Amino acid sequence: MQATFGRVCREPPSIHGLSGRVQPGASVRTRDVWTVAAGSLLPCTSCLDVGAPQPASVPGLIVGASAPKKAHSVRMAGPAGGSNETVEYRSSSALPGVEVIAARNSPRAWRIIPESYGLVVFRTWRGQTRTRGQVDAAEPGLAFCNMPGELLIGTPHGPGSFDVLEIQPWILEQWLEEQQPSSVRPVWAAVMKPISERLRQRFSVFLDPSRPAASAMQLQSQLLDLSELMIGELIQGAQQPRPIVGPPLRAAARMRECLNEEGLNVDLETLAKRAGVSRFQALRAFKQRYGLPPHAYQLCLRMNHARRLLLQGAPAADVALRCGFADQSHFNRHFKRFYAVTPMHYARSHARPAAGARAPEGRNAPSALMESSDR
Repeated sequence: MQATFGRVCREPPSIHGLSGRVQPGASVRTRDVWTVAAGSLLPCTSCLDVGAPQPASVPGLIVGASAPKKAHSVRMAGPAGGSNETVEYRSSSALPGVEVIAARNSPRAWRIIPESYGLVVFRTWRGQTRTRGQVDAAEPGLAFCNMPGELLIGTPHGPGSFDVLEIQPWILEQWLEEQQPSSVRPVWAAVMKPISERLRQRFSVFLDPSRPAASAMQLQSQLLDLSELMIGELIQGAQQPRPIVGPPLRAAARMRECLNEEGLNVDLETLAKRAGVSRFQALRAFKQRYGLPPHAYQLCLRMNHARRLLLQGAPAADVALRCGFADQSHFNRHFKRFYAVTPMHYARSHARPAAGARAPEGRNAPSALMESSDR
């Protein structure tokens, strides 16, 4: 059985990093298409459009996806036999060239020839990996680093979970150009290497499931933060970044002006261009001067704007939309984190009674209404 939807490319499997037969229920990426095959060769030759996804009740089929270049999530139901395996593929238009794969309770053997650099961080997965003629034992606390075009085989001891950060070569080269001397090349220091707790935590922050609600600047800032640690620990010959001084640090003031003038929706790349520095310099210089990364400062501006709109009588749902939040619940969470009360509570506590009106008493008093609004 084979289920596909979206665009299916029918070129030779080797073009897409596929070779031979795949395991029943295996999820395989062919460019921007997700294919599920059962013990058969993947199709080849030209591209065509196919219909809607198969019903979710069929084991081993992909059950959701959206258009390329937008934030999307694909979930794959587990194969027959009662497995609760899920595999999610996530990307964002704010992060071109980067994709995240989150595998949970995966019992399958993985055989992949990737087109990108990959960093695999093991959560509970234990097993054996093989690449470039090298066999390694994999377990939590280790990171597996793969090169583009190299066959990767992962054989588990049992079901386990892991995360993958896939990075297109041009992205890694861009990071190195911004952060390292020209002598440092995009080569991993080792295939399998222990990672620090700090890198593991930063990786977890970047993979936070609530991230689809994050702003473009937050996504870009967190990825650059992750890239700095990842390069420092895992790239061959990498050096520790030097402190920001001189023009990049002075550019932080220009970035702050830009954020204050048009900062509700501006992203990190635009901010860096306005200040005449790289994205990495922009992020580090702003944090060094003001104590917050640009996206955190931007969130403060959004909350200030939201507070003004609430005081003007705007409904919370409208405020959430006008201030760039994903929805009202996303806005409510941030507002309560900042001000310790919900937007409704805040608006009612600052509402002014009409001229000549008597203050309500008892259960209709503002204090009683505010208390009940948060229950």
